[in-house]
Amino acid sequence: MKKIILSVLIMVTFFADLLAQEMCQRVFDEKSQKDILVGACTREGILACAFAEDYTIEYPAYQPVDSIVSQLKNLIGGLKCVIVLGTWCGDSKEQVPRFFKILDQAGDVFDKLEIFCVDRQKEVPGMEIKTNYNIEKVPTFIFFRDDTEIGRIVETPKTTLEKDLLDIILGK
Repeated sequence: MKKIILSVLIMVTFFADLLAQEMCQRVFDEKSQKDILVGACTREGILACAFAEDYTIEYPAYQPVDSIVSQLKNLIGGLKCVIVLGTWCGDSKEQVPRFFKILDQAGDVFDKLEIFCVDRQKEVPGMEIKTNYNIEKVPTFIFFRDDTEIGRIVETPKTTLEKDLLDIILGK
């Protein structure tokens, strides 16, 4: 019995390590001559790459409108958010840290948050991110209620990230 339990634990550990390697994959970008991230990623993974340099500037500098963030606190629950970004992209380097600041101030209350990093062709090898989410520009923030897209913010907000998000949630 102990051998079976030990075998199961070893297999679980092996597959967990295998899956962890799939997250936040680094690939060399010819244009920038630097590594970029591709594939499913985490906030922590993004901050562990060169993207963190811009994050440490944009995140503290951005000041979301408190009254809008207060409204978002009560409305974000039950929603899913998908962020598609390029760690090589100037707009992603600006908007994604700002979005995380809004989430932190609102209590990070999305039911589910998925982050995908893409290459310069807006693709991820082995994944259909560009096609499945109809990605033309990055960053793209896509919001879902009950698996139905209710809106998106593409590249840069029309007004501010928090105001555009509020308008999407309220159906404006």
